[in-house]
Amino acid sequence: MTLQNETRVLAVAEHARLARAALATPALAGLLGCAVLMGLASSFVMPFLSLWGTQAVGMSPPVFAVFMTINAVCGMAASTLLARQSDTCWSRRTVLLIGGSGGALGYLGYAFVREPLLLMCIGAGLLSLSAVSFSQVFAHAREELNRSATGINATFGLGVLRALFSLSWTVGPALGAMVVESHGYRGSFLAASGLLLLYLGLVLAFVPARPPRAHAPAAAREPLSRLLSKPRLLVSFSAFVLVFSAVAINMMNLPLLLTGELGASKRQVGIAFAIAPIFEVPLMLWLGRAAPARQAPLIRAGVLLGVVYFLVIGAARAPEHVYFAQVLNAFTVAVTMSLAIAYFQDLLPGRAGLATSVYSSSWSLGSLVAYFSFGALAEHVGHRGLTRFCAVLAAASFLVLALEGRRSDRAARPALAVE
Repeated sequence: MTLQNETRVLAVAEHARLARAALATPALAGLLGCAVLMGLASSFVMPFLSLWGTQAVGMSPPVFAVFMTINAVCGMAASTLLARQSDTCWSRRTVLLIGGSGGALGYLGYAFVREPLLLMCIGAGLLSLSAVSFSQVFAHAREELNRSATGINATFGLGVLRALFSLSWTVGPALGAMVVESHGYRGSFLAASGLLLLYLGLVLAFVPARPPRAHAPAAAREPLSRLLSKPRLLVSFSAFVLVFSAVAINMMNLPLLLTGELGASKRQVGIAFAIAPIFEVPLMLWLGRAAPARQAPLIRAGVLLGVVYFLVIGAARAPEHVYFAQVLNAFTVAVTMSLAIAYFQDLLPGRAGLATSVYSSSWSLGSLVAYFSFGALAEHVGHRGLTRFCAVLAAASFLVLALEGRRSDRAARPALAVE
């Protein structure tokens, strides 16, 4: 066996050891299960949400964009408020229960209501609460990993958590498509609601109700505007808003592009959304071993591949072309939705809740930009035009990150010279 092969075998063995250690820790095992159930619930709904809104409910693209915009704004507000509560007086377990309950009840409402105005109320009042679940699962996991004596690297542990979330997306969209074809959109919403009920059971059974840490209240009182005024955090936040805008537009646009212009069936839509997570899982495990100094270059590489992905999608002439392009999308998703969580938490050490909230806020704000853009552009530039617009947004994100990387390198050289 060559030295290179021995190194690979040792790396795989180390990954397996760390994964077993995570599963042996009840609190972490419970969070891993929560990640899987959250991923399944979202994968049953998200790939078909634009089809449901425009076809089943009868919304026009602009009305659907307003609908999603209201949900995003309320989700950002609810997530920020609940995140601060979890840092000051509530345990993260309580916040996870609130988020799961809001999601389960919200999807139950979506299953039976077809009046757009009432659906907006359900989304703003119930589903907005579920926005906090994702960030709080990762914030709680970071604290559990720091507290654990298993020796699990926090970045690797978060990578495993995010990989399991993606793993659920390898089967979720295809299963969701089968449910839609056999039981309609009502069946998919009921299934998602049931999965979130199981999620609540795991939180109750395995996630401990730990009080906020002693230093947390002072950290939580620090205004978000002051945190964002830190140059590196501000640049990272802005760049992720841009790339997440492109990702969210693609989430809404791809099903319509596949069915409307490429003649794909709902089953093929599910297949297209399931391909990328197959490759995301090993990528996330590999990225979890990346040193903090390599995080920024890897993120820039992932965003640049996103530009290529959107250009390829725009040139696709058959559903199979989209299948192949999803491999490129896997790396972009792996770095922006796994490695980036640890990256943001490292920018605000000791403040996992605040840092993860800033990261999730970049996704929420990016989604808000996406809903406005989708509603304003869909009828004017078409679905292929929207993919090119996504490429422009991703390219802008890459340029912002690249310029900040050069600035950071220049700032680091004098410090190295003094040392």
